[in-house]
Amino acid sequence: MLETRSRGGREVSAGAPKSLGAYLDRIRHDPAEFRTVSRRIVPQSFEVTAVLEHLHLRKEFPTVFFENPLDVHGNPSRFPLVSNLWATRERCADMLEIPRTKAGRELGPLYAELVDQKREPIIVSEAPVQANVLRGDDADMHLLPVVRHFEMDLGPVLTMALAMREPDETFYNITFVKTFPETGRRGGLTIHSAHMSRMTRAWERRGRPFPVINILGHHPAFWLGSMASTPWGDNEYATVGGFLREPLRLVPSVTWGKDFLVPADAEIVIEGEIDAVERTIVDPFGEISRQYQPQELAPVMHVKAITYRDGAIMQDIFSGHPEHMLLGSIPREGSLMRHLRQTVGDNVTAVHVPLSGVGRFVAYISLKKTSEGQPKLAALQAIAQAANLQTVVVVDDDIDVFNEEDVLWAVNTYVDPARDVDLIKNLRPPSDPRGLGSSRLLIDATRPTHKAFPTRLRVPPEVMARIKLEEWLDPVGQEGR
Repeated sequence: MLETRSRGGREVSAGAPKSLGAYLDRIRHDPAEFRTVSRRIVPQSFEVTAVLEHLHLRKEFPTVFFENPLDVHGNPSRFPLVSNLWATRERCADMLEIPRTKAGRELGPLYAELVDQKREPIIVSEAPVQANVLRGDDADMHLLPVVRHFEMDLGPVLTMALAMREPDETFYNITFVKTFPETGRRGGLTIHSAHMSRMTRAWERRGRPFPVINILGHHPAFWLGSMASTPWGDNEYATVGGFLREPLRLVPSVTWGKDFLVPADAEIVIEGEIDAVERTIVDPFGEISRQYQPQELAPVMHVKAITYRDGAIMQDIFSGHPEHMLLGSIPREGSLMRHLRQTVGDNVTAVHVPLSGVGRFVAYISLKKTSEGQPKLAALQAIAQAANLQTVVVVDDDIDVFNEEDVLWAVNTYVDPARDVDLIKNLRPPSDPRGLGSSRLLIDATRPTHKAFPTRLRVPPEVMARIKLEEWLDPVGQEGR
């Protein structure tokens, strides 16, 4: 018999498939990684995000587990709430079973390697996520501790992902989509990803409701895998299996059976249908850009069933803050590095998508320049691969792209604005949440080689290697003895 251990009322087998609760068990002993809020909290009154904002202002980034939230009806929710999971690069590495010491420049390329390690999902007949099934009027989204994040938000919003299947095909797409519950059984959806938008249009042309599921919790590696940049036609259920390092277990849905498969080890799944014609108002919402996304008309989901595992935990994302940014920036670093190595060459040595660009809109690239013009080629390839990039800065490989001060030094020392700065117009995608135009900025901040130019100072590397600081500095309290 498998060894089991208790986690918040749920038994977790030592050899069980990966789950959110099992990952939280790994980090709950460390206060820097995991904190709890046991007092009653009202998610719809900004109390969840107020706690997280205070931690952010103190530059503390633990996962926070809210044990006693109220649901939208104002009653004690049957589901605890967890947020801020992806708020540090080190924790993201740990989620992927990558050493925390490789959370810097190595993390993006190691992430990219996992994209190629797809594992075909397996289908099971029984699943933890279907231990409890709510149908009809009982399938009420207002039973969930839905969070209202920021003061001008339209209302409480579910921030996790939808899964959708292409009509007449077997591949699934998983995309983070905001769900605004208007009633317990009806809500508006913001769908902005290219693949899911394409699937949605294909279904809508058929003129009848079509299936979708809202996944409100799973092992954090599941979500990092869902952010991978994959071509049209890839089954993202297989992609996330590579990130989990085990096949994703699927089970027939309670609404559509084998016609729509759902993750068996998820926490909570909402099974719903999108109306092919109906639209409703969604947003404003405090988005990744740290600005409010304007109102728009969006598709409507009608809830058919809610299923959940015993002891289920609902996940939420602290929008516009490090966990939201890192959840996207690390995958972008990996996909950019992979693309640039293929198109520019192995002399591309590092890529960073910094938090100063909210993990979406700015990229720093380092390379061993072999000719003038190569940095511009790298920048052009970057904006061709990542649709939301607005600014790309290319530096020499002796500049640490993970040290923004180092990058800005190169910009302010090596750049001749008349020669090294280029403006590319009319490329901004319409889904960009910021109130900006459509131009891109490319900056070649590499050391000029076409003319005599001062050399950057440095202490000789052999001396740096010889001097071990702990051997040379006197112990504290013993200076000068």
